Amino acid sequence: MKHRNLSTSEWSRMAIDNLFEDGTLSDWKEFVSSMRKDPRIARDTLYMCDHHVNKESATLARVLVDHFYGSNEDMGLR
Repeated sequence: MKHRNLSTSEWSRMAIDNLFEDGTLSDWKEFVSSMRKDPRIARDTLYMCDHHVNKESATLARVLVDHFYGSNEDMGLR
């Protein structure tokens, strides 16, 4: 995903913010693939879910984290 105003393709909180606002299906697939491999991305995703105005995207992202990691308390993601 080409992140606005970012010179990196890493899934930072800013990149997740951009995904929530402007992500395409292809972007979401790339994100999910990366998140499944990296618990840091899952933790940052949960943070963004709690602080983002786009509740639809935040809800989808939270469901994806729960699907791949189970309860965030069980996986130590919080």
